[in-house]
Amino acid sequence: MFPLDAIILKNERVPWRIIEGEAILVKVDSGEVIHLNEVAAEIWRIIDGKRKISEIVDHIQKDFDVEREQAEKDTLEFIKSLSDINLVTEKGK
Repeated sequence: MFPLDAIILKNERVPWRIIEGEAILVKVDSGEVIHLNEVAAEIWRIIDGKRKISEIVDHIQKDFDVEREQAEKDTLEFIKSLSDINLVTEKGK
């Protein structure tokens, strides 16, 4: 898992778009299309290479009115899943 003070970077070779609250990502190397639900799309949208994961968690907690622990768990799991398929990396790593 990533530490909460980590800053996450998107893979810049992955085109994406928000459509009706959901995100569509395309892995150019494989042609795979990935659909993200509203919460995942919001996490993806605010990964900007400047915010710490803890700031992303704060944003999700407030915007989706969920408990801090749940927002943290879900955000960390989602970021790890993105990392596992090379869609994001930790800044400085």
